Amino acid sequence: YHSSLEIRRVSKLVMKHREMRLQREHEREQQQQRRGDNGHTQQSGRPRSRSNSPSANGENANGSGSVALEMPSNSSAAEGGQERTIYQSRAEADSSGAAAIVTQNVAPRHDEESLELTSAHAFGFIAMASTSLLVLFFFKIYNVVKIMYAFGCSGAFAQIIVHPGLTMLFRRLEWERPLMPMKWLSEEAATRESLRGGVKGRCLSCLWSFFGPLFPVDIAAMIISYGVGATWLWVAFTIPHPDTITFYWLIQDIFGLCMCMLFLETIKLNAIKVGAVLLVVAFFYDIFFVFVTPLLTKHGESIMVNVATSGGPPKADPSWCEKYPFTSECKGGDPLPMLFAIPRLFDYQGGCSMLGLGDIVLPGLLLSFASRYDESKRLMGLVAGGSGRVPNNACPDAGSGKAASCFLCCCCRNGYFGPVVVAYAIGLFMANAAVYIMEMGQPALLYLVPCCLGTMVYMGYKAGELKDLWEGPRVIRAADRLMYGEPHVENAEEEDQGEERQVLEDGMCNEEAEMT
Repeated sequence: YHSSLEIRRVSKLVMKHREMRLQREHEREQQQQRRGDNGHTQQSGRPRSRSNSPSANGENANGSGSVALEMPSNSSAAEGGQERTIYQSRAEADSSGAAAIVTQNVAPRHDEESLELTSAHAFGFIAMASTSLLVLFFFKIYNVVKIMYAFGCSGAFAQIIVHPGLTMLFRRLEWERPLMPMKWLSEEAATRESLRGGVKGRCLSCLWSFFGPLFPVDIAAMIISYGVGATWLWVAFTIPHPDTITFYWLIQDIFGLCMCMLFLETIKLNAIKVGAVLLVVAFFYDIFFVFVTPLLTKHGESIMVNVATSGGPPKADPSWCEKYPFTSECKGGDPLPMLFAIPRLFDYQGGCSMLGLGDIVLPGLLLSFASRYDESKRLMGLVAGGSGRVPNNACPDAGSGKAASCFLCCCCRNGYFGPVVVAYAIGLFMANAAVYIMEMGQPALLYLVPCCLGTMVYMGYKAGELKDLWEGPRVIRAADRLMYGEPHVENAEEEDQGEERQVLEDGMCNEEAEMT
C-alpha cells in the first residue's frame, strides 16, 4: 500500500503540471485575443516575448517544447537524491496528444527494502505458522511470546508513529537541531578515529557501519518506543488478567497495527496467483486448527482457540481466583499478544472480541495489490494523456435502471480497491455473526478469503483482465520502472523493452483518454 501512495503522489504531480500548462495556454490565448481586439492583428498569432526564452516555464515560443516533471529518485531531496525526469509532454501540434517517458539512468532506491512474495514463500509461511502454533500449544511458552512482541513491535511503533510524529513536531516548532546528523558519528569522524586506532576508533567504525548517520530524533524515538514497550511488558507480568486494563489492550492493539502496516509496507504481491495460493492455503490452515483439531486432541480442545486465549479459561473457581489470582489454576484466558483484542464494554459477562493479525495482513496483501494496480493504471493513463479515471469494465451498466446495478457501479467505478474493501467488511461481519450464532470461536479466513479473493477474481474475469492479473499486470511493472528506473523488488522477472510502449497504448484505450 505504501507503493500505491507514492504512485498516487506522482499522479497528482502530473495532474498539477497539466493544469498549469492548460492555464498558461488559456492565458496566452486570452492575451492574443486582447491584442487582436486592439487592432494588432499582425501579432495575434505570435506568443509573448517572455515565452520565447527557453527557460520560461520550460516551454518554447509555440508551446511545442517539452516540459519536464521531476521528482527525487530517493523520495528525499534533503538527503542528496538526484532529480529524475519522469514525464515530458510532446508538441501541442502532435495529434496524438500523448506523453513520452524520459528514461534516465539513476541509481535504484536503497532506502526502503521490499520483498515480492512467491509460492514458495506462501507455503513456507504456513509451515512456520503451523510449527509455531504447535510449539505454543504443547510447551505453553506464552511469556516468551510477550517478550518478543513487546520489543519487536516497539521498533515498528517507533518507525510508524513516534519518529514521524516527532519529526513533524520539530518542524512545526522550527527546531532543526534534532533533525541534523550528530557530528561525532559522521563518516569523517569514524574514519579519522579508526585511522588513529584504539577502542574508540573501532567502536565508532562499528556504530557507523551498523547505524549510518544518526540523528537525535532517532534516539528520542527509540527511547520513547522501547520505554512504552517495557512498561507494557511490566504490566503483563505483574498484573493478573491485564486485558481488563485500558493501557494494556490499547497499547497491544497499537503495536499490532504498527506491525501490520510495516508488514504490508515491506511485503508485496505482483500477481494474484501468489496471493491466491497464500490465501487458499491459509484458508484450510485456519479451518484445520479451529474445527479439526478438537477431534484429534486429548481433551477435545481447539488448538487455535487454546493458544489465542493463553491456554484456555482458568480451571479454578472464580471466587477462588479472586482471592488467589497468582495460582496456576487461575492463570489463562488472557488474549495472546498476536491479535487485536477489544473488551466487550456492555457485556456483564466480560471478555473481549479478538481478531488475529494474520486475518488482517493476509487479506491486506490482496487489498494493497488492488490499490497498487488501480493507482498504476491511473498514473499510466495520465502519462499517456488520459483523464486519470479508472473505469472498470466489470461495472454493470448504470443505465439499466436496476438498484443493484447502480449500487455496484458506485462501488466499483474507481477500480478494484473499493469493492475488495467492501467484500472484506462483509466477510468480517459474517465471521462475527457466526461467533454469536454458534457461540464458539470462528476462523475468520473461512469468511474473508472467499469474499475478498472471490470478488477480485470475479471482477477481473468480467473485465477481461484476469489473465493479466493472474500472471502479473504489465501496468504495475511499467509504473515501477517509470518511478524507480528499474524493478526494485526481489525476484522480479525481466520484462521486454517494448512493454512500456504497449502499456501506454493500452492506457489510451482503456481509460477513456480526454485529449487536450
